[in-house]
Amino acid sequence: MTTTAEEAPEAGVSEGPSSARRSGGVMAAVAAAMTLAIVLGYAFVAVSFTIPSSPTRPAVSAAFAPYFQQRWNVFAPNIMKVNRSLQIQVQWRENGELQRSEWVDVTAAEFSAARGIPTPSRISKNSFNAAQTYLTRYQALSADQRDRVRDTFIRRVNDGAFAPMDPSALLEELDDLGGSRAALVSYLRYDYMLVRFSSAFGSAYVDHDVERVRWRIEHDRPNDFLHRFDTERQTEPSYTTFGWRQPAVAPSDEVQAIYDEVIERYTGR
Repeated sequence: MTTTAEEAPEAGVSEGPSSARRSGGVMAAVAAAMTLAIVLGYAFVAVSFTIPSSPTRPAVSAAFAPYFQQRWNVFAPNIMKVNRSLQIQVQWRENGELQRSEWVDVTAAEFSAARGIPTPSRISKNSFNAAQTYLTRYQALSADQRDRVRDTFIRRVNDGAFAPMDPSALLEELDDLGGSRAALVSYLRYDYMLVRFSSAFGSAYVDHDVERVRWRIEHDRPNDFLHRFDTERQTEPSYTTFGWRQPAVAPSDEVQAIYDEVIERYTGR
């Protein structure tokens, strides 16, 4: 039987199935390569975090910790046994007289604001995380340095007023007490951050411009499991108290407005 031109298949039609198979094969290969890369990447990150002596752990931790960090010490065998909270105290002037606030439990205020919320913002742990980090850096100092940093960082100037200690002079004084200079610099940076935070939070809390700040970390050990329902405490809270600091600069109006809103949300006033 003779096939006419009208009945003949158009050019390229017979190549369609073969071309589709080639395209599908390429897509399958790309998908397999991407899957393999993801699996290998996950395995690399998991091994880097799992093996303490891994040389790649610092780099991997620096890259991924802000997004996937997890403190496994909430589980056995390194279960947390002490609750810590950051408490601040501030001073301000009223009619020329220096006033002092009570101790303000910042961590308790943050936790209270998040209570009953199934998915609270991470900012509700702001002061809790700050207390943990600050205490870790404090403990990395030498014994003499720890004694000194629990004192004030304020100096008297010529006219009888007070001012913050010069950062270079403070660093030199503390460095002469021994210990790691890197650990000291790390601590002082966080100390400066807490001065700024306490100043802004305290100014909003007392509704006055704050002149000095100080803080303490409360260590609260709950009763043991067998005594969890006892009304009497087995141990009383203890405190690590740090001396007065004087902010070098006041919080900006923009920053202060943010903390005013925070205090209104936490305290309802």
